[in-house]
Amino acid sequence: MNTIAIALSDERLLKLQKLAGELNLSIEELVLIGIENLLAKPESLSLNNPQNILNKSAEFSPEVVDRFYALASDWEKEVAGLSSTAQMSQHPAYLEIINMGSKIVPLLLSELKKNPLYWLSALSAITGENPVKPEQRGRIKQMASAWIEWGRNQGYAIEENV
Repeated sequence: MNTIAIALSDERLLKLQKLAGELNLSIEELVLIGIENLLAKPESLSLNNPQNILNKSAEFSPEVVDRFYALASDWEKEVAGLSSTAQMSQHPAYLEIINMGSKIVPLLLSELKKNPLYWLSALSAITGENPVKPEQRGRIKQMASAWIEWGRNQGYAIEENV
């Protein structure tokens, strides 16, 4: 028997706890069932599977989109005079955007086309990823392109406008 450790966002952990409780299972049992199901149907892991793209991109509700744009608007107004991206990314509205979690990743990826600098650290904070190559660092458009490519490789359908 082997043991693995996985890092989960608070949001995902809460969802797992809720589902496990509803099914009267432990979180470990629920995760093992999920792994067994994936191993039984490995084709479901294909990034090009239309169902995966739909699942990753269909999580936009009008409330989520409205909330994101309201927070983004507040944030932009309040940090307009700042030049430090570190300070900008610590603003409460920006942190609240990050706390919206993985459901807004497709929205952030789409927004990179309009405001590439704004959402790079949010994407990294939410996903735990950094697809930017060392030679792309400091080149905002290249950094945004790396994230957009990452998103497509992960199966996200990236919209021009939401």
